[in-house]
Amino acid sequence: MMMKTLLFFTICLIKGHMGDAANAVTGITGGSVIIHCVYKPESTKASVKSFCKGSGSECTTMTEVKNDLWIPEERFSLTDDKTLGFISVLIRNLTMNDSGTYRCKADSKLIQEKKLDVEEGSCCGTSEEQTAYVRGTAVIRCKCPEKYNSGIMQLFKLQNASLQSCLTIGGAIDPRFSLYENKQEQVFTVTIVNISRHDAGVYFCGAHVTNDPTKISYSPLFTEIQLHVTEETYASVQSDFSMIIIISVCVILLLIAGFTLTVCTLRHERRGDAHSQLPTIPSDELLYTAVSFQMHPEESLSEATIRFSKNEIYTTVIYHTRLH
Repeated sequence: MMMKTLLFFTICLIKGHMGDAANAVTGITGGSVIIHCVYKPESTKASVKSFCKGSGSECTTMTEVKNDLWIPEERFSLTDDKTLGFISVLIRNLTMNDSGTYRCKADSKLIQEKKLDVEEGSCCGTSEEQTAYVRGTAVIRCKCPEKYNSGIMQLFKLQNASLQSCLTIGGAIDPRFSLYENKQEQVFTVTIVNISRHDAGVYFCGAHVTNDPTKISYSPLFTEIQLHVTEETYASVQSDFSMIIIISVCVILLLIAGFTLTVCTLRHERRGDAHSQLPTIPSDELLYTAVSFQMHPEESLSEATIRFSKNEIYTTVIYHTRLH
């Protein structure tokens, strides 16, 4: 239904232009492309549709109508919308050898002719994986080749074996989706808010390109994104992150405290070594000293004696003076 909405306005413009020359379609190596061919439902509705490669009388059938547009084991697939009167052809994993002229056919009758030109592209054709959390936000960043800047950037989702557009020309189909485009950097970003389990799946970054307003458009796809959605809520992830920060701060504080304690201990030991080097007087040994005083040259000074005992300390000073 999303793809139908995207193509409806273009289909209205091209009725009556079925016999025009081949439409130019471009793709990028490694990427994919969705090609659309329009027919008149009233006359071709019941016909068997096919898609072949070649020119002139030789045209090798690449695929015939299928129930699903996305068939994992096949590079080429085709679906037929009989209500709107157009077929969609998906070519995956493009290579340079895929370049050439293709034809959309109803039975043996030509519907439209397309000329595909596959170019080398280093920016695209990649596959990425992302993880989002329930009730969280997912940001899908898509690199777009410069040649598609004039196109309308698109995000497709693989759903029910078909590629459905998450964004229409008028804006997002789902209000949770928003797109920001930076043409200068050739990047566009799709943000999905309030993620749910149903948002998990395969997405494709692409563009909606119309070379001529009277011709049907096509959609080159650049990058494949596998979005995983976990049951763990965004709030619990935030809580876990906060807990990690708290634990980290506590560890840092413990390291600082341990370092400070080590420094203080070393300083205390150094001071203790310094005190132990000072001279001490043993308490159980006798200390004896003699002090001599010279009172006068003519005087004869007796000895002054200081004696210490273990029980008490006393001093005896005896002076002998000579009387004139």
